[in-house]
Amino acid sequence: MDKVVYFKNDDQRTDYCSGAVYRNFLEYAFSRTDYFMLVYVNYYGKGYSGIMKSFMRDLKPFQVKVRSNPSWPGTTTFCPNTHYKVVFYRNCPQAKEILNKVDRLSAWSRPSYPQDLAFFSGNQCWFYSVGHEKIAAVLHASNGDISFLAENGLASPEEAFTPQGGVPDDYDEMLEDNEGCGSQGR
Repeated sequence: MDKVVYFKNDDQRTDYCSGAVYRNFLEYAFSRTDYFMLVYVNYYGKGYSGIMKSFMRDLKPFQVKVRSNPSWPGTTTFCPNTHYKVVFYRNCPQAKEILNKVDRLSAWSRPSYPQDLAFFSGNQCWFYSVGHEKIAAVLHASNGDISFLAENGLASPEEAFTPQGGVPDDYDEMLEDNEGCGSQGR
């Protein structure tokens, strides 16, 4: 049965998913999923940072869906005069290289970078993060996922749990077929 596993958090002080562990996690996530998501936020019409614009431009060839409502895995928010761009991308080796420009999971946070990296297997959210709060979780975690997280010091197997009523599908997203990378992203 599917389980949920939250990453170690230590009261939001430490990001255990950094450096080599972050790169290992990206490799693993790309092997398990088809798509990833990032959120670009333009607060009060002030525009996007140069770094954010660079990520938008570099990832554009892999884009499969964009929506603008202020809700995405791990977050529902509203800020007046603010534009939210929730963007979904195909997993491709070139896209993974771009995600490797960041050195830790919590770096996916405004104002420097797009925020809240998430991964999807088909239409199902497999992983989500809230960068500025250092919150991350694997949803629908397999025994292999739990082992990977434990081996990389990201989570304890004892903390994996099955929510009452099963893993919710609130974070799932209707996405296009994974095409255009030559081979599947996996």
